[in-house]
Amino acid sequence: MIMGMSFSRGVLFHDRNVLACAEVKGGVIHLWAEKITLRTIGKLWFRIFFSFPWHYQLFHVLLAAYAVAAYAYPSFALFDPLWIAVYIAGFHFVFPRVMKKFHGAEHKVFSYSGKKSMDAIGEVAKANIVNEGCSTNLVVWFFIGFLLTVLFLPLEWSVACGVASLLGGMFGDRFLRKYCGFAYKLSGFFQKHFTTKEPDRMHLETAMRSYMLFEHIREVHRRSV
Repeated sequence: MIMGMSFSRGVLFHDRNVLACAEVKGGVIHLWAEKITLRTIGKLWFRIFFSFPWHYQLFHVLLAAYAVAAYAYPSFALFDPLWIAVYIAGFHFVFPRVMKKFHGAEHKVFSYSGKKSMDAIGEVAKANIVNEGCSTNLVVWFFIGFLLTVLFLPLEWSVACGVASLLGGMFGDRFLRKYCGFAYKLSGFFQKHFTTKEPDRMHLETAMRSYMLFEHIREVHRRSV
């Protein structure tokens, strides 16, 4: 199964074995690909975190420091640190603008059914920006569980209900798509209007090059095993 992920500098695609990434540095697209290892995962998350604008990074460091301080000294807590978990769950809605454009480009590459090549970039630009397999689906399921309970349950139980709903969306996807289609329509609405933006050519080219590299490196991996 091929999965994609966008960040504020580029797009990556991966399966269980290999990962390929294209990222923009100084206006130039750089490519790299590796087999999936713990080192690769660490490298990936390091890139994702430090690709955010400085004010995002500062805000997240402050949130982490507050969470530690609030659990160490509960009497000084200004608000329940579990609200930070709710913020993390809804982070899709506050992606930086450029990240939304890379996210949109990633979706369009998935939506385009033809051969992925730079010659097709004009057609890719016209593809659907909504992706049925987007992680926004799980965000929607979290908030369904959370919002249905937050007014009459303690916050920790509401968060637990949100997590349970998210896990239900993750493992019961086929069943829920059949009987709870409203959630996926809601996810599609959020994708189109909140978690993505129409990409420019740079974002599309970055996503395309990442996917093409992934296809190449996956084929090389297959031949080597």
